[in-house]
Amino acid sequence: MSAITLWLTGLSGAGKSTISEALKKKLDSVYGSEVPSFIFDGDVIRKGLNKDLGFSKEDRAENIRRIAEVSKLFNSSGQISIVSFISPYASERNFAKEVHQQAKLPFFEIHVSTSLEVCEKRDVKGLYKKARAGEIKNFTGVSDPYEEPRNPDINIDTNGKTVEDCVRIILDFIYSKGLLKDQRYLVGGEKSILSEQGLEIEEEEFNWLQCIQQGWVPSSIKCFMNEEQLLESLYFKTSEGSLQSLPVIFPVNSLTQVDLSNHTGKSVKLLYKGKPVAQIENLSTYPFAKEEVSAKLFGTISNNHPKINKYANKTHLVTGDSITFLEKLSFDDGLDNYRLSPEEIKSQILEKKADCVYAFQLRNPLHNGHCMLLNDTRKQLIEKGYKNPVLLLHPCGGWTKDDDVPLKARVEQHHAIMSNGALDSQNTILAVWPAPMFYAGPLEVLFHFSSRVLSGVDFMIVGRDPAGIKHPEDKSKDLYDPTHGAKILSIASKKGLLNKTTVIPFKVAVYNKETKSMEYFNPENKEKYENISGSKMREIAKIGQSLPEGFMNPSGWKVLVEYYNSIQN
Repeated sequence: MSAITLWLTGLSGAGKSTISEALKKKLDSVYGSEVPSFIFDGDVIRKGLNKDLGFSKEDRAENIRRIAEVSKLFNSSGQISIVSFISPYASERNFAKEVHQQAKLPFFEIHVSTSLEVCEKRDVKGLYKKARAGEIKNFTGVSDPYEEPRNPDINIDTNGKTVEDCVRIILDFIYSKGLLKDQRYLVGGEKSILSEQGLEIEEEEFNWLQCIQQGWVPSSIKCFMNEEQLLESLYFKTSEGSLQSLPVIFPVNSLTQVDLSNHTGKSVKLLYKGKPVAQIENLSTYPFAKEEVSAKLFGTISNNHPKINKYANKTHLVTGDSITFLEKLSFDDGLDNYRLSPEEIKSQILEKKADCVYAFQLRNPLHNGHCMLLNDTRKQLIEKGYKNPVLLLHPCGGWTKDDDVPLKARVEQHHAIMSNGALDSQNTILAVWPAPMFYAGPLEVLFHFSSRVLSGVDFMIVGRDPAGIKHPEDKSKDLYDPTHGAKILSIASKKGLLNKTTVIPFKVAVYNKETKSMEYFNPENKEKYENISGSKMREIAKIGQSLPEGFMNPSGWKVLVEYYNSIQN
């Protein structure tokens, strides 16, 4: 084992200290004196070595300078230095890295990237509540910035992961670098999700079950995909001739696979939150080629991608001949009446006597620019000769990364805007689409479109970068070209792959500071525009301030402010 420094950075409450302590405990119990380690915890160090320092930017820099030098000394003496510091500024983290590099000592930056929303929900020390109340000054994430690492060696979002999962990710990385001589840490490090009651599934698998039950995927998909179906989806983007650009899969770890080997060919119940919801018939497993799958889906194999991060420690995929459902699937979260099947949506279309349907998918709150576009689209369809165009407002309702606005708050916000008249409720169907997000760019756009076609949609508005994400290794650029989603759909439409459903290009709406209103982007007025991104909007909501006049319907904004207030309280 080579001595190394593992520098864990992230917001207060992200899980740095918990992971550090569990990592040291694992190293001590498995390797003993072979692999000595020491934890440098920010809270502990500030009570001793750095008790003379405050939280100004200058004091924070000195705090990091001292611990960088000390961790280097421990590293050079043959120990693993586990540093658990918020270390909010990139310049200070880079200094720590350079100090080690100059001494030719291994140094790895680990971003514990748990979102601010999740950290505030945890708030075990009550610090965020005090910071929001102004009782704590210069608090990172609230009144002081946190500069996220652009290219960390490891990215760990703790939301939805056990402490053991997080430790395993770090140890797997160290081993892959040749700095850990063996994988003894694997023994007893994982847990099987198979019990006497059945196989425990997570939210993504439940989302796929609902897609299968309701009919949001081709009828040829009767269970989680087998290997042939997976390869067809990956390389041909089809399922027995129907478009299916995303794989419907169920990844499990190695211990679960070993336990399931005794159930091959049998029926196994699926549990969600401990409750039996379905049953796989004639179960089997096969190896999960996750690098191949990730490369084909996302164009990267970086663990910093939120979906690839979910594949950590998964080695096999579960499949079967079919799924037997034990009940109509529901979340019991007050939103099940919005989770309409394609057939239920078709029934509402008939009830509203629509002669065409135009759909709009979104995973963010509606602002006035969206409403302007949706109302203008209806006018244009009427000008083309349609008598009663109906809007299918169809937010993504499956798993999303944890810094997205949760579904319940989004649906309440959409409903408030409709009730206020910004969208005509008589000509709108508000329904929730159950599939999980993949953040797979153009391939996901294709799935979003082909799935909605099953509900009888005639037109679909496709925006800029609707399933995009920043590059996991360089957040200064996009992972996918923002225009490729719409271009892919245009190509598919020309080739007759979309069942005559027509693509309506999304017009970019921006906020004009002078007129205090949303308007379609005009290059001549770009100096008058203010960019109000989703992240900026969330920050404004958290502190209870008002958005610029004319950006969003006040009733919709009130819902978002109340949601963020509920988190803080």
